[in-house]
Amino acid sequence: MVEAIMGMQTAQIQSAYSTALMKRSMDDAESQALSLINDMVASVPQPPQYTFDVRA
Repeated sequence: MVEAIMGMQTAQIQSAYSTALMKRSMDDAESQALSLINDMVASVPQPPQYTFDVRA
């Protein structure tokens, strides 16, 4: 009986640890994606303040 309880607790701890690692890796991936997006946005030149229609 005690062994079954200990085994269940061990499984719960392993599951919680696995979930925590997955959440951390997802947070790392999210921060990398945000950094990449910010870098891409920063590399695009700003549009000019005034635009003139030269074809009219």
